[in-house]
Amino acid sequence: MPPNLDQETVTLLRRRDPRGFDQAYERYGARLFAFLRRLLGQNERHLAEDLLQQTFLRLAEHGPELRADSDLRAWLYTVARHAFLGQVRARRLTAEVPSLELVPADYAPAAEARLMLGDVEQALSRLRFEDRELLLLVGGEGLEPLVVSKMLGLEPATLRKRLARARQRLLQELERAEPQAKEVSS
Repeated sequence: MPPNLDQETVTLLRRRDPRGFDQAYERYGARLFAFLRRLLGQNERHLAEDLLQQTFLRLAEHGPELRADSDLRAWLYTVARHAFLGQVRARRLTAEVPSLELVPADYAPAAEARLMLGDVEQALSRLRFEDRELLLLVGGEGLEPLVVSKMLGLEPATLRKRLARARQRLLQELERAEPQAKEVSS
């Protein structure tokens, strides 16, 4: 997203102009909802809707306080992530986060691509939450690693190392699943 579009939106939010909220929702609402659905799993649609609503309520409350140079997309993903983590804590989920769904229900790629996405989805679901989160934010949502490092409060070098390890673990999970898939098809 070109920064000047977000700068205009942030300016409107800072002025308490409702058009800023509308622009932010139009630009990021669907993406944030998809992100939350992937974190929660497809069976948690209502919870994802609630967390999206919490995210935009925070924007309505704190939009006027944003700095003029704020990265609105990163701010929104940070708020959504915190809402999700708060929900996880409230449910007292410590070791297991709901399964991850990478493919939106209305997405209909070719059969082979669906199978590959299913393999990736399965491999991601076996990763630790921290690894899934990094891979989703950087790979799935396209956020720059520097932005993600700020969101998570990590040094950029630390984030790069964790991201490299998460990618390696994903590859290992994919490789581990490959022999099993061949055995089933034989």
